[in-house]
Amino acid sequence: MQGLQNWEAKEETLVAQDRMPLFEALVNYAKQDVTPFDVPGHKMGLQENPLKWVLGEMTLRMDVNSMSELDLLSHPESVIKEAQQLAAQAFNVDYAYFLVNGTTVGILAMILATCKPGDTLIVPRNCHKSVMNGIILSGAKPVFIQPEVDQHFGIAHGISVENVKVALAENPQAKTLLVTYPTYFGSMNKLQEICMLAHEQNVTVIVDSAHGAHLTFLPDAKDAIRAGADAVTISMHKTGGSLTQSSLLLLQEQRIDSKHLQKVLNMLQTTSANYLLMSSLDVARRDLAVFGQQRYSKLKPIVYTAIEKIENNSRYEVLKAEYVQQNFNQSYDWTKLVIRVNGIGLTGFEVYSILKQQYGIQLELAEGYVIMAVISHVDTEETIDKLVQALKQLELIHANKDAIQSAHVTANQINVLAMTPQQACNAETETISIYNAVGRISADSLMIYPPGIPLIIPGEVISEDVVELYHFYFLNFGNVLIEAKEKNHITVVRETNK
Repeated sequence: MQGLQNWEAKEETLVAQDRMPLFEALVNYAKQDVTPFDVPGHKMGLQENPLKWVLGEMTLRMDVNSMSELDLLSHPESVIKEAQQLAAQAFNVDYAYFLVNGTTVGILAMILATCKPGDTLIVPRNCHKSVMNGIILSGAKPVFIQPEVDQHFGIAHGISVENVKVALAENPQAKTLLVTYPTYFGSMNKLQEICMLAHEQNVTVIVDSAHGAHLTFLPDAKDAIRAGADAVTISMHKTGGSLTQSSLLLLQEQRIDSKHLQKVLNMLQTTSANYLLMSSLDVARRDLAVFGQQRYSKLKPIVYTAIEKIENNSRYEVLKAEYVQQNFNQSYDWTKLVIRVNGIGLTGFEVYSILKQQYGIQLELAEGYVIMAVISHVDTEETIDKLVQALKQLELIHANKDAIQSAHVTANQINVLAMTPQQACNAETETISIYNAVGRISADSLMIYPPGIPLIIPGEVISEDVVELYHFYFLNFGNVLIEAKEKNHITVVRETNK
């Protein structure tokens, strides 16, 4: 009898999740005979222009302003409220908030809602730049934890339970712990243990799960909420299928007040929230909730077969769960296809470029040793096999090359923090050549993008290692973002402000 009741409850949930209240209301409005005298100024695509020709009239008719029948994101009362409640149900949380400025705004909101000026925030050193910006805005004092560095693949995994224990013991005043779960490369640390340790010290746990929107629907994975996190931000656009820049902030209210979090979000988000982005969240949530588990269950054996093909009689090596568990005591998200390619005599940067230019394959990113392909629930055997065949052909072409080794493949060292990031940003500054900046306090961020991890942040002392890493990434991939406008220059704190 209990099994029947559980089945019926599941069926009721699926029926509810099949609805898309915001998307349906938006489509209905777009189909009405409306003469708009409100913004936006394109007036539902009234004028013929290239935007309308390419995107189509319906897209522009759905790009409308907040009004009574379409609700208001900052104070949701009808269809947005209902859509957010369905999202909360789908992700098993108390509250879900629609975000229209990506996971960045969710991370800022989580930090600002839990940290006051001077509060201690424990955070992985390989966190996203948005975390650093949240530290600057909040005035929090960061305590960095070194992630687990994988010299073989040239990447970093998650922070360990042991390092979290040390950080909590050495910083009993800490208010908040931020964890990246999963990491950009798919590693998932023992988050449940970490949450238990933090909560024992009354430390709130917030999670950057930008690359984990799908984990709730992955049959063999534990998402951050189920692991015990208090607030989690997920990039639905990355792996959930919504439009770029749309994300969700998920909340369990025991340690963070929902009204306070909404207040902070209203300070950070636009008052003209884009309805195409919000409605895409409604659609993507429905797709994951209704079809996600089924699609991922069918996809997993296809991915595992592809891994076997890639590694068969080759010098490639794919990052796998067994390796991550054995060497770093962490689990792994198999939808991240991380491939070690330096064995064929090419850097990850070179393979990335060749696959795009010669095979029409756009990868997510490259590093010194690896490339990464992100698999989502809409991938097929055909799309994945195209990558497999391209890699096989590429290896044949470069069969006679020797493997590449480099001392500059990991960029996750912890620099000396001479002043808080907020103090450095508010100090008097000057811009100098980065090659003359060793020993100076940075007022700038050097960031590798993707994935958006800083080599240096404001307040840290610039070391020779930082300069060497900047040079390595700039020469190999040209993807180091720097706030100084002059090439190879960096903004530093004036000496008098030390």
